[in-house]
Amino acid sequence: MEFKNSGGTAAQREHADIPRIRQLHAYWRSLAGGAAPERAQIDPGAIKDVLPYICIVEFETSPFRVHYRLSGTKVDEINGFSLVGKYLDQLATEASAGAVAHLQASYQSCFESGEPCFSDYFWPRRSGGALEVKFAMFPLKVNGTVTQAIAIEEWEYSFEPISEQAVPLAGDKVRPPE
Repeated sequence: MEFKNSGGTAAQREHADIPRIRQLHAYWRSLAGGAAPERAQIDPGAIKDVLPYICIVEFETSPFRVHYRLSGTKVDEINGFSLVGKYLDQLATEASAGAVAHLQASYQSCFESGEPCFSDYFWPRRSGGALEVKFAMFPLKVNGTVTQAIAIEEWEYSFEPISEQAVPLAGDKVRPPE
């Protein structure tokens, strides 16, 4: 699967033309002047227009993993299932492995740098071909340390979910509810 590895100002300029990404970026910047804000500062009412398109993830280390804590209704609709409680690496199939690796690397960069990440990837469609997905990830702090991110994806128009079925979870990979 192809992906574009963009993380700098060119990608940020390209993504600035996407209204929902621009809106979330402006809101995130307003919370701590461009530095990673505390997760507690996020007011869902202030970003209600983009809530269906966002995910909140938690970073785990040793090894680095991305755990989905929240996924918006449009995210769930386009995936064909809820991401909540799943790990990013569990979404990898033969067809999507490159996109998952790119997302993993982007999240890791966001985590390590404490800076937003803007990029895109191509995700396999049920009917063949690929769906272009542009995304932005914004780090969030919990108790002064970057441990989470709020992310938003923008898909080209699609009539179908991108996943054929829910990803089965191995018992050892399911995280108990908090």
